[in-house]
Amino acid sequence: MGIMRINKYLLPVFVIVALLGSVLVAKATGQWFVSGKQMVDVENLQSGDDIRGWMTLRQVAEGLGIPQADLYKLLSLTEDIPFETALKDLEGLVEGFEVSLVREVVDAHLAGQTAAQPASPMPTETSTPAAAGSEATSDHTAKGEGAGTGPTPLPSGVLLTGADIKGRHTLREIVDQAQVPLADLLAALKLPADTDPSLSVKALVDGGKVPETEDVRDAVTALQAR
Repeated sequence: MGIMRINKYLLPVFVIVALLGSVLVAKATGQWFVSGKQMVDVENLQSGDDIRGWMTLRQVAEGLGIPQADLYKLLSLTEDIPFETALKDLEGLVEGFEVSLVREVVDAHLAGQTAAQPASPMPTETSTPAAAGSEATSDHTAKGEGAGTGPTPLPSGVLLTGADIKGRHTLREIVDQAQVPLADLLAALKLPADTDPSLSVKALVDGGKVPETEDVRDAVTALQAR
């Protein structure tokens, strides 16, 4: 019985077709996620630490086994917010929304500390119509730093860690409170040396200058570990 021989020029083609087929199947089933920092199994999230800004509400709920209604209640979200909305997009839709607070609320829920209101209450979406002659303030499309006076200053001698950085922190506040050089922070985030240090993390993310808040946290953590 003769042995089948495969043309040596066709073998690479078969390999490429097989690889592309695997990728297409993974994408079609929603299992294809690539991150330059780490791979996350969205179907088996273990805690708030696994949550990323690019994840949708559906991925968080299904990955942690939390019913949609319960997740919305924990995060104080209204029912009209699509289940497919990414967490980082909610930071521009819901006043004061922070991915870091989602992690805290989820961890409290998983630890059995759920109450009628979460331990770290999430802000509610504002939708009050603007009065005649006044400026509209609730179109849900505004980007930037949001309302508020910024993060609460840390007590003297307390160091701001990367994990504690919020969207409202400015670069200057991070440099001062985390005690990392501004030039090193800008370099780690691949930002121009003349970047305005008064810009908030949220403004940088909304402006497309930084992918997400998590990148700033990782950069500060790495700089503090030096």
